[in-house]
Amino acid sequence: MTNTKAVSATHGDIKATCTRYGFGKTTAYELLRDKKIRAKKLGAKTLIEFASVDEYLANLPAFGEVC
Repeated sequence: MTNTKAVSATHGDIKATCTRYGFGKTTAYELLRDKKIRAKKLGAKTLIEFASVDEYLANLPAFGEVC
């Protein structure tokens, strides 16, 4: 059993988001800090909006593309 928690189909905590998308906590917090993805606070818990991560990833350049 894991401790990752997707609160709903639309939001998850940091660990669930990192597991779902394959990046680490540091990257998640950097993306939040730089306002590249969106989140809500529920008490002490940070809930990341999965749609915002999908948008961020969709707008990254393709491998080998010049920025």
